[in-house]
Amino acid sequence: MTENISNDDMISERAILVGLEIDDGGLLIEGMTEGERSVDELEELAKTAGIIVEGKMLQKRHSKDSAHYIGSGKLEELGELCENMDVETVIFDDELSGAQIRNIEEAIGVKVVDRTTLILDIFAQRAHSREGKIQVELAQLKYRLPRLIGMGGQLSRLGGGIGTRGPGEKKLETDRRHIRRRINYLENELKEVSKQRELIRETRGGSEFPIVALVGYTNAGKSTLMNKLCGSDVFVEDKLFATLDPTTRKLTFENNSLLETDNANNKKETILMVDTVGFIRKLPTELIEAFKSTLEEAVYADLLIHVVDAADAEYEEYIKVVNEILNLLGAVNKPIVIALNKIDCLGFQERIPLENVYGRMQSEVYEISAKTGQGVGDLVKGIEKILSTNKIELDILIPYNEGWVLPYIYDNGKILEKEFKDNGTKVKVLIESKKAYKIKDYSLY
Repeated sequence: MTENISNDDMISERAILVGLEIDDGGLLIEGMTEGERSVDELEELAKTAGIIVEGKMLQKRHSKDSAHYIGSGKLEELGELCENMDVETVIFDDELSGAQIRNIEEAIGVKVVDRTTLILDIFAQRAHSREGKIQVELAQLKYRLPRLIGMGGQLSRLGGGIGTRGPGEKKLETDRRHIRRRINYLENELKEVSKQRELIRETRGGSEFPIVALVGYTNAGKSTLMNKLCGSDVFVEDKLFATLDPTTRKLTFENNSLLETDNANNKKETILMVDTVGFIRKLPTELIEAFKSTLEEAVYADLLIHVVDAADAEYEEYIKVVNEILNLLGAVNKPIVIALNKIDCLGFQERIPLENVYGRMQSEVYEISAKTGQGVGDLVKGIEKILSTNKIELDILIPYNEGWVLPYIYDNGKILEKEFKDNGTKVKVLIESKKAYKIKDYSLY
């Protein structure tokens, strides 16, 4: 009889964290340099991955050592520290090359993991959907492929089950070929899943439901806010990357709806709220590429709610990181509402100066607590206001030989009513004024 062993009963990996600070260490926040804050965040990542952190080391240099990252002298000190503390892993707070991994492992005699590998590991643990699992494995393999030369004993985990190669072929090349084939297979699988996601987007785009995407730095409280707004039960945990797979829920307004046309009828209107994966500094480019179809939920949304942890002293840095990633995705010019979350953790004197956020972001800013509900009502009114701004209703008749009109409406507006007539399709449309000029010739009034 096999005894089940829970995660709590398993022996956790023990590690030392290593960071590198260039020159003066950048802006001081609460007395801590950028390097110190980044290593602290690395510690949170390590704990999220189930690793016990035994110690931290921050090396200050004018530049990175191309061969040993922190320099050969500091590596000797690190090797002694590993031996004295009896740890089996060292995690570096940066992306390392294959050669650097090999050199450092040879110098200190323990396994070396970089920040990117750690983040990918967390994603691998927390991905539950088929798409999420494909995305994570694809990102892992693409990251490992150019680093095989420095992976040492980890190669066996990548090339297992391969027994069809000719005699004399090197294991390294066998692993490379295996990984390339696996990457091709996963890319094809992801294309199929992405097609399904596109169909879902097209279906949503043709409905009357506007789409609002929650974005923000990891652990800012996006899922908690989704639950508060929609009365849903999205998984919430006080850890980095608690949720990976995008979750969609309905938020229904009663009276005063963004699409309200007749308050007397007590009409209810609905928007679709999408919770996206959290962002983080030094987010691996492989992960952004692999998760692009998921992250593009933000690109296709009508409005973004940028959730900011107002209780974190690094909120300005986090806003900057999120904007950089949104820019990479092509979503930075979307209408954005700023939700300064966790104000229940702050005293009045500790509040973020709203004029500073307004000045830089040119967006509506709301102070909220997703936990207690404080300010959430005002945020909802702000969502309604922005989604309804500059939109007009048109009744149009589209001739059947004008095949481009309906796709244009699906891409740029919402169809409220549709009826097929003898001479064309009669449609009631909600669309932004600036996008209505192309279809005004078909207006009935």
